[in-house]
Amino acid sequence: MKKLLLCFFVITFCNACTKKKKSPLVGKWKLTHVLVDPGNGKGAFQKVNQKKVIEFFDDGTLKTNVSYCPLDDDKTIGMSGTYNMNHTLLIMPCTSSGSKINFEINESILIIDYPTQCMEPCKEKYTKID
Repeated sequence: MKKLLLCFFVITFCNACTKKKKSPLVGKWKLTHVLVDPGNGKGAFQKVNQKKVIEFFDDGTLKTNVSYCPLDDDKTIGMSGTYNMNHTLLIMPCTSSGSKINFEINESILIIDYPTQCMEPCKEKYTKID
């Protein structure tokens, strides 16, 4: 019985000490490139020098230093939102239903896609800064 209890204690202790795997999205990301497409589908990412930053948190929330809502008059006001890694989706509170923005992440590159906000492809590329 003592061996069984000891075994149970060791297994419980080991499971409690394992770190949860942190999402690769968690941290600060800075805008570095914007996709410029003249409407023919042959657009390319162009380097930009902006201070647009998104910070993602472990709890599925995010904060930005600018607005991501297409109809906002003042784009310099930051905002909060949520993200879902399973559906690669950012949700911003732009309207009552929210504005849904797709994303993809590849190592230290984050690409945000605005599928409903532009007639041509509309994407931004971010690099992790923290």
